Amino acid sequence: MKSKLFFLLVLLPNLMHSQEIRFISFDELQKESLTSGDSLIIYNFWATWCKPCIEELPYFEKANSTYKGQNVKVILVNLDFNSKVNDVTIPFIKQKNFKSIVYHITDTDPNEWINKVDPGWSGAIPATVMYQNGEKVFFKEGALSEQELFQEIEMILEKFSKNQLKD
Repeated sequence: MKSKLFFLLVLLPNLMHSQEIRFISFDELQKESLTSGDSLIIYNFWATWCKPCIEELPYFEKANSTYKGQNVKVILVNLDFNSKVNDVTIPFIKQKNFKSIVYHITDTDPNEWINKVDPGWSGAIPATVMYQNGEKVFFKEGALSEQELFQEIEMILEKFSKNQLKD
């Protein structure tokens, strides 16, 4: 009984605050991006073994908190091997205390979906794609600086706002 109480008091609060990973197929991700409505959805493709990916993740976390409640959704799409998720990815996410949504693509052959993200994408990471109203409005293969990320978000939001006023 005491050991159960210890578990509940000590370990449960840590589990409750840890970021969850949603395991998702690329087809599910694609459906979500096409039905984004008015939201700007930002997908950042990354892996724990990719140094440029790790360096830019704080910028996406900052964007997530900066634009919270403004129809901007930041989703970090993890591309670690399925066999590494429990031992590497989940501990990494918990250590970094991510607030953004984290997906893990479960499809085992990225060559089947890379061109669907962008025909010019070689598959190198990091890569970022943004959708507004179900349409791709931005794609970049390679790391983004914090300034580039925020400028791009602001330009897209401003353009969308102007288009809304015209309608």
